[in-house]
Amino acid sequence: MSPRARDGATVSMPIEWNAVKKGLDPQRFTIRTAPALLRKGSVWKDYAKSAVPLLPILKKLAR
Repeated sequence: MSPRARDGATVSMPIEWNAVKKGLDPQRFTIRTAPALLRKGSVWKDYAKSAVPLLPILKKLAR
């Protein structure tokens, strides 16, 4: 979640694909509403599956 420095304090955050439809209101996602929205969704469930060890990559870059 990434808050924006604007009136209303909207946030950039992951949402489930079924929430992406006509009428989606970005103003609904604020620093006050985001925690509850994240708790009720499952957008982070597969997040760890995409993890990549960075040390081997950093060693290659340092050569």
